[in-house]
Amino acid sequence: MKEVKEQFSNVSKKYDSQRKYLVPCFADFYSACLPLVKSLTHAKTVLDIGAGTGLFSQFIYDVNPHLHFTLTDLSGEMLNVARGRFGDAGNFEYMELDFSKDAMPGKYDIIISGLAIHHLEDADKAKLYKNIYLALNDGGLFINADQVAGKNLLFDSLYKYHWRETVSHSGLDREALIQAFERTKLDKFAPLETQLKMLEKAGFNEVDCIYKNMNFAVFGGFKDENVETAVI
Repeated sequence: MKEVKEQFSNVSKKYDSQRKYLVPCFADFYSACLPLVKSLTHAKTVLDIGAGTGLFSQFIYDVNPHLHFTLTDLSGEMLNVARGRFGDAGNFEYMELDFSKDAMPGKYDIIISGLAIHHLEDADKAKLYKNIYLALNDGGLFINADQVAGKNLLFDSLYKYHWRETVSHSGLDREALIQAFERTKLDKFAPLETQLKMLEKAGFNEVDCIYKNMNFAVFGGFKDENVETAVI
């Protein structure tokens, strides 16, 4: 994860301004989970893993500013941008953490992650999903807004080609394009179906995909210890 930390630290100050160019379905992608978040009227705490600049947390905060947020990331530079985003808000704390090996820092009602987990190998994804399940309070919700592989080589190639063509003509400057394409070398996408099964095996009782546009997907699950579920 060292190279991931270095590349995203280098782009930290420009990260937010580039998102709408690099995530063609930006608005839907980041807001698809909000009805589920609103439905958790009991929720008090949120953990954002791989939080970066706090962009995903911003969407959650906008619909429920009373939640207490813990933002974690490999990069202190990215978290500094998040600190600037939320300013003096007293319901935010920040922590440098490597979610690929460090323990979750507590128990939470909602755990979110945006465009981060796809940097892990599949075995590490599965291990992380189990750690997330254990870090959720009963009745809690996990949401992962991330990039996924196509179900087969044909669709995977189509998705990647479409993304590259779209961002190449998006108006993003050449240097930023080169950096973005370089960062794709760090990607370790897994199919959506594979990851839903990982969540079920981790213990999540109710899992589903909330939103999908090419290789951008929003999916997750609820933790309910009172419901029995088959482990796949």
